[in-house]
Amino acid sequence: MPLSFLAGVRVIDLGQYLPGPYAAQILADLGAEVVKVESPQGDPLRRLGPVDSDGTTFAYKLLNAGKTVVRLDLKNDGDRATFEALVAGADALMESFRPGALARLGLGPDRLRALNPRLVHASLSGWGYDGPYAGRAGHDLNYMAIGGGLAESGTAERPTMTYPPVADFASAQHAALAVVAALFGRARNGTGAFLDLSIMETVLGWQGLNL
Repeated sequence: MPLSFLAGVRVIDLGQYLPGPYAAQILADLGAEVVKVESPQGDPLRRLGPVDSDGTTFAYKLLNAGKTVVRLDLKNDGDRATFEALVAGADALMESFRPGALARLGLGPDRLRALNPRLVHASLSGWGYDGPYAGRAGHDLNYMAIGGGLAESGTAERPTMTYPPVADFASAQHAALAVVAALFGRARNGTGAFLDLSIMETVLGWQGLNL
């Protein structure tokens, strides 16, 4: 039987590839209504790897099952207005852009808060909003290496890349937990939250025993 703990909660999913969409999928599995907003070209994961007969990868279908998908060009005034209307009626926004990317579109944290003071805005980026790596690109291998997870996998002479990608899945689970906690907090104080979540720091947070 499907879980309904988050029934009535609406989540906007702006993620691509794995971490953001998986975090939103966890919320959907808990009963939330998830609206996935993709660019006109669609989430690149649709075409990354072997595709089914319909031209879409199984990975994309797995991470986005049950979501309502809409395509919007956030650089277009009309589509951006449509997105703002979605945000105004949402409980949470899950996105995985680099820090500052949404702000350049006129959709930074302050604008989103003005549209919806009760919004829980979860921004899951590789390195977080602070520090010298904040604007850099990265992949699971990079986050595992800098966060210490790669050194603890395999041997000292030959670190081993784990599969499935640990950093992506772990950070998605932490992001979903943070959103649920923020929604619980909002039920008490009536206000939303901005969550600065780092994939690398998720890996680092697991290194306490090793350190």
